[in-house]
Amino acid sequence: MSLLQFSNISKTFGETRALKGVDFDVREGEIHALVGENGAGKSTLIRILAGDFPPDTGSMMLAGTPLRLLHPSDALAAGIGFVHQRPPFIADLSITENFLLGLPYQHRRAGLIDWKAQHRECEASLASLGLSVDPRTPLASLSAHQRQMVALGRALLRKPRLLVLDEITASLSEPEVRTLLDTIRKLRKRGVSVIYVSHRLEEVFRIADRVTVLRDGRRISTTRLDEMTEAGLVRDIVGSDMQDLFAREDGPVGQKRETLVSVQGLSDNRLTDISFDIAKGEIVGIAGLGGSGRSRILRMIAGASPRTAGDVLVEGRPAAIGSVREALQEGIALVTEERSHDGFVETLPIWQNVSLPWGSRFKTKGFLNLRVEQRKTEEATRRFSVRMPSINASMLALSGGNQQKVIFARWVLGPVRLLLLDEPTHGVDIGSKTQIYGAIRELAHEGRGILVVSSELEELQALCDRVLLLKGGTIIDELRGADISKDAMLHRLLSSSDSTKVAV
Repeated sequence: MSLLQFSNISKTFGETRALKGVDFDVREGEIHALVGENGAGKSTLIRILAGDFPPDTGSMMLAGTPLRLLHPSDALAAGIGFVHQRPPFIADLSITENFLLGLPYQHRRAGLIDWKAQHRECEASLASLGLSVDPRTPLASLSAHQRQMVALGRALLRKPRLLVLDEITASLSEPEVRTLLDTIRKLRKRGVSVIYVSHRLEEVFRIADRVTVLRDGRRISTTRLDEMTEAGLVRDIVGSDMQDLFAREDGPVGQKRETLVSVQGLSDNRLTDISFDIAKGEIVGIAGLGGSGRSRILRMIAGASPRTAGDVLVEGRPAAIGSVREALQEGIALVTEERSHDGFVETLPIWQNVSLPWGSRFKTKGFLNLRVEQRKTEEATRRFSVRMPSINASMLALSGGNQQKVIFARWVLGPVRLLLLDEPTHGVDIGSKTQIYGAIRELAHEGRGILVVSSELEELQALCDRVLLLKGGTIIDELRGADISKDAMLHRLLSSSDSTKVAV
């Protein structure tokens, strides 16, 4: 029996038809995946369900009753809960205060807030999700996984009949994803229906009962997962057959390459004696569980985070890197995980975001040659097949995948020799992900070194010549070539036995 039913839903914004007569239903006690490339219409459909705006045409039913949502409070009152990729929290407030945002507090007889009761309620709710924390501590002290569990607990506090989970595993490691998926399965057993939005197709096959594909604002298919293959799902999403997204491309066996960068004894208050080399044209990955310090290594090499010890050598020469500017002078650049926070300047047009670090390269007799600068940036964006209204458009007019490709274009515009990639396909659809993989391999073929951190172990398996395994603040092992697999990485990272650090 259907709990939620959308019939002939359409929505237009200006000249853009975001949804075109979409039919969509969710059954009681079902996990229903909603997938599609960025711009396919998923977010518009979810925002209609959230009461952010009404559809232009069509009807909505909830448990057989017409559903009219004029405000987000209407969705909550109807028993619809939401957990977003970046939950709206206030980091300086306690876990309990964030947990109860938008909800009434319990009061004592004197009219004061009963904080003991509120802390107990928060602690019990989170414990039911497998999270044991002191609810009085600031939310900022929690890991990404723990914050997502707080967001999930907050949504469940209202006892929703339907729960919308929007890209909530984007920054989680594999063990954290497993825990979260187990929690979602328990919700299904309790009769909660779930709409699961994700670009991670492997997760879709692990968790969902049915999947609906949107493309260009239209519903392409709704299928049971046990009747669908990954190749068929990819074909529905992108509209054509594609090669296996995570297929390896092994280079020549035993090929000797010239060392580009050596990291020697890098340390801070959480990492100890991180040492490894990267050769020209080599793609090296770092795998570790959530909170292992993967991103800290990249940030220290890029001069974005301080280190207490260690050196970085570029082609055998010690490099004085105490800032991002000094790292860039050595040809080392970082693509950060949070592109919307520190990856671009939203008030600048696309072309200026591409040329942002390279202004001096376009000066003639002390003056900027804007015509040349714009032409070069446009050439760089074409190289990465950036889909955009124009080179003068805002970065906010682009999908997440195209924003990421703009950032890649920035670093090929100048003399970058080592590219540090932190979650390079975070929140990116499958079409853009394939293009970004191709771009990474092309940059390596040109002789640049690539150091990549990813919570998607399949991504490291597909891209990397070598993978360094980070655990307990140090590198415990290394996998090479055909030995790189998700299972091998997880086995070493989850092993309870301590290992002696290996030299790589």
